[in-house]
Formats: sequence, structure tokens, C-alpha cells
Amino acid sequence: MPFPGKTALALGVMALLLAIPYLSPKLRPLRVAAAPWDPPAETETAAGAPEKNATAPVASAVGETTLRATENQGTVTNALPAEKAKEPPPDPAALAKMAGSIAVEDPTGHALDAFYGQLSRTDQEKGKADGAITRILHYGDSVITSDLISGTLRRRFQDRFGDSGHGFVLTANPWEWYFHNDVVHSASEGWNISRITGPFSGDHIYGLGGVSFHTNGGASATFGTPAKGDYGRKVSRFDVYYLEQPYGGDIELSVAGQEPEIVSTRGPEKVSRVYTKHVPDGAATLTLRTRGNGDARVFGVALERDEAGVVYDALGANGARARLWDQMDGGHWADQMALRKPALVVLQYGTNESEDGGIQVDAYVQKLGALIEKVKTGAPGASVMVASPLDRAEKTEGGGFRTRKIIVQLVELQRKTALEHQVAFFNTYEAMGGSGSMARWVHANPQLGSWDLTHPTPAGGEMVGNLMFKALMAGYTAYGAREKNRN
Repeated sequence: MPFPGKTALALGVMALLLAIPYLSPKLRPLRVAAAPWDPPAETETAAGAPEKNATAPVASAVGETTLRATENQGTVTNALPAEKAKEPPPDPAALAKMAGSIAVEDPTGHALDAFYGQLSRTDQEKGKADGAITRILHYGDSVITSDLISGTLRRRFQDRFGDSGHGFVLTANPWEWYFHNDVVHSASEGWNISRITGPFSGDHIYGLGGVSFHTNGGASATFGTPAKGDYGRKVSRFDVYYLEQPYGGDIELSVAGQEPEIVSTRGPEKVSRVYTKHVPDGAATLTLRTRGNGDARVFGVALERDEAGVVYDALGANGARARLWDQMDGGHWADQMALRKPALVVLQYGTNESEDGGIQVDAYVQKLGALIEKVKTGAPGASVMVASPLDRAEKTEGGGFRTRKIIVQLVELQRKTALEHQVAFFNTYEAMGGSGSMARWVHANPQLGSWDLTHPTPAGGEMVGNLMFKALMAGYTAYGAREKNRN
């Protein structure tokens, strides 16, 4: 008998294996098909019990299925949240970094809310007549006296939020360094002055800008819009800040096309006053003359417009230090602030303190803290921000340049004091590049730092102003997002 081939042998083995499950009912689950003698398959009823004589469903069979009642029921596993998620407010530090600056430090998270709230109202009413005006007072030393940093900030804020006028200008130039961009200003001889930097006044009254001007004779000053340029071209009122006092003299206010007005500064006691001279919105120049019939004491004139926007007052004083504001009578300064209604007061000192040969830490912290509290008391509705001095360089023995160590110390003391008194702090030193930045600025192209290794050039002042503006705008954006989420 011949042996089967390999194929036949393999088929035989397979058939044998497939037949084994049919030898016992217990092996039914292993069968590849139902046997003719097997009972019908069982199905489950809706209650889950097996139903006799049911036909097993066949996959992909032709037909239909009857469904039970259904409901679109969302759960945490199969549905998106029903409410729109509130996005967390953006981080001011991240926004400032994206803009190319650093963030304003805020110890409470709300130190600048008064300023940002007023700025938001101005933003909403931009261009409207009699709309919200945001006023910023920037106090400082010679870095601000030149109006480079403050002038840049004025332009940037007005480009963004609207032009409400140039702002406050001192009666005459109390220092050769005193200059304001985007305004016409001159004064005759004959004005006598006292200043917080000296010579001091006996009554500690210095007006908004820390300088008091008076005369018993004839003197004059002019304030007006420039004839060319893109900024400061319009004014609709001149606000004259003066002191009403016993034996006060008269001042005459003249504008082309209008009859002169005579204003008496005489009164029973010393009181801060403002007299407003209205003009049609546009180009105009005010001439102020004293009449020589008494002591006329005039602090300055603010050029403003009756339109929503920003006013930025540059209030620098050559040689100023934070402690010199001890000279200012607190009540008088509060009166001046009440007349001006600032939304933000910036304090930027330290350059001159770095000349003092060393810092007595406790005394310095006490004086700066006292100034902050004096401003907070005098302008209770305003935000306050301390801005550090710029970097300042010195020559090394090898002929190079380095940052003065005292600058680093001053910056840290200012930061600590500002945060302890719960006001905002802007690290100008760090924003411009930190250690060695003034040396780099002096050698930059275009040159950003002056060869006195202390002051910025106009290009450098513009750079610092832009850095501060970007930092403030980062905070404003974050404030807006936070308020939107809160509402």
C-alpha cells in the first residue's frame, strides 16, 4: 500500500483536529460551526435573561434594528465644558519682554489700578470733547529737566490715547538745562525765584514744580504752540497756576484776537489758585505780564485741550534729591495736586545721590519713604511709581569703564522702599541693560549716552522713554484682561 503524499497527510491531520470538538458537548465552544444535532442558540432579553428559540444575529446581515428611547446626555468624559473658559490674564512680565522691555514691579498687583482705570476711561472716550483726561506728573532730577525721557513718554501716550495738551511749564527757566519739547516758551528778566534745590523760600511754598517765581515789578512770560512739527500744535486753554496772597499784584493775560484780561492775585491769605484763559482749539500763544502793583507770585502755566487724551507734566529739577522735598509744605503740595488731578505720579531720583560719597542706608530709606507717603497723602486718588536712576559709569585705572557701585546700591534700596510702601517700581537701570550699560551706550551708534557718563543723549532719552512706555503698556494690557474676566 503506497504512502500518501505530504499534502494529503496535512489535510487529514487538520480534519481530525477539527472533528475532536464534536465528540463531546463540553467542547462545543471550540467548534467552528454548529452541528445539526445542537439546540438553537440563546439570546438575551432586554432584562438580560436568556430567551429561548431566538435566532443568533449575523454580522453585516441585511435588515434593520429597533432602538430604545435615547437622550443626548453629556458627561465629563464625552462632552466639552458648557461654559466658555475664562482665560487667565496675561503676565505683564511676559508682555513687557515680548515688547522689548521689563515689567513694572507691583507689590500688590493693584498699585497702578487708579492710573490704568483712568487711562481706560480716556481710551474709551478718545477724541471726544470734554472727555476723560489722564494726567501724569513725572518728578525727577536733570534727567527729567531736559524733557528727553518725559518728552518721549508724552508723545507715545498722546499717539496712543489722544492729545490733551502739552501740560505744565514753569514760569521761566530756573536752570540753563531746563527745556521742554513741543512747546514755545520764553520769559523776560525780572523774575525772582526760590527752589527746593535752593535758594529756599521762607514759607516752604514752591508750586507744583518745586519752583516759585515772583516779582514786585514788571516781568513777562510767553507760552504757546510750536509753528511746525507733529506734536503740541493745538491748545484750547491756558491754566495759570498762581498764589493768592495779601498784597498780591495783578497779572495781565493776552492772546492774539482777544481782549486782555486782568487777574488779581490779592486775597486775605495764601491760597493756591488757577485761572483759565480759553482759546479756540488750535495754535495760540499766551503772554503773561505783571502790572507792578504788588507782589505777583506765579508758579507756571499748563497748556491743555478740552478733548479726551493724556497730559504729561515734566517736573525735573537740576540737582534734585528725594530728601529735598522736605522743603515743600505738605498742605500746599496737596493743594497743587488737587488742582492738577493726576492719575499717576512718577518719582525718579538717584543720580545726584550717587554724588554724595556714600549712602547712609537707614537715612536714605527713611527720606525716600517719607517722600512716597507725602505724595500718596497729597494725591490720594493717584497711583505712584518709583523709577530708578539710569546706569552711571566711571573710568577704571586701565582706561575702561564700569558701573558705579553706588548706583547698584541705590537701585536696590529704591526697589525695596517702593515695594515696602506698596507702590510700583520700574528698574530703569535694568531696562537699559544693567551693569556696564552706560559704557555701551556711550560707544553705541547712534550714541545713546553722553560723555559725562551720566546723562542720555536725545537718542538715549528716547530709548529710555520707549522702554518705560512699553512696560506701562504691558501692565495696562494685563489690567484690561483682568477687569474683563472680573466682569
